[in-house]
Amino acid sequence: MYQPLFILCPGRSFSSVVCSMLGQHSALHGVPEVNLFLTETLGQLVDLAERKRKKHMLHGLVRVLAELEFGDQSDESGDKGWQWIEEHRDWTTTRVYHYLCDLMGPQQCVDKSPVYGAKVDYLERLYRAFPDAYFLHIARHPRATGNSLYRVYAAKAALGRIHNFSTDNAKVEEHWIKSHRNIFEFTDRLPPGQCLRLQGELLLNNPQPYLQQICEWMGIDDSEAEIEAMLHPEGSPYANFGPRSAPYGNNLGFLENPKLRIGGLKQLSLKGPLEWLEDEGEFSRETVDLAHQLGYQ
Repeated sequence: MYQPLFILCPGRSFSSVVCSMLGQHSALHGVPEVNLFLTETLGQLVDLAERKRKKHMLHGLVRVLAELEFGDQSDESGDKGWQWIEEHRDWTTTRVYHYLCDLMGPQQCVDKSPVYGAKVDYLERLYRAFPDAYFLHIARHPRATGNSLYRVYAAKAALGRIHNFSTDNAKVEEHWIKSHRNIFEFTDRLPPGQCLRLQGELLLNNPQPYLQQICEWMGIDDSEAEIEAMLHPEGSPYANFGPRSAPYGNNLGFLENPKLRIGGLKQLSLKGPLEWLEDEGEFSRETVDLAHQLGYQ
């Protein structure tokens, strides 16, 4: 029976490091962003990536295929991964995902594709494929998330990839709200115990007790040896740059420095001007209420 763990969160919410940590447990296999449930078929996903000029959307899937189907993440295996995708365009994305789970053997998959939170439709497609899955809803303070997104937009603007920076700038807060609202709408319908919510800052500032809690929730070994292994996300086969044709799939900063940095995440305020707004406006009432719902003060 497939019982993968899906990490649900907006982008820039520690998903790369958390997924890689959990994937170091002997019963789990953490993968980069595979984005499979954006479409019904693999061919549709390829077409979507091409239409949006975001071929990197497929890098995570290519890397997983290279690692599990072809034995490593060499340039040659990466090329074979792209070829495999082209040869299986007619497969449903559910069939592809089940195939990957079979390749993982007794290990259960841990998936961290943040884009799933963009639409409830994506989450419902995921649920139809894996009705017995575990769902870990990870939060990050909206100020920290906004600052991180702002730096991404600013870097893209500096490279000429964004031509209306002020408009994208204004979407920073909206991104956080929309993702969490969709995740709440989806998970509130699940049976009790199928979803666990956790502030990412708590996990990364003091990982041992929260990793143990996650293990107990999933019914897997919570021994000292397993917890210690999960403190080393750099041990993941995806905690580095992949083959030439598919180097990404995880957060760039994580790929450059995948070691866990325990502590140091400061408690932030929901009050005060926002660094990414030119008029120094503050959080909306909707953001503050949602942040309170997630345990932030």
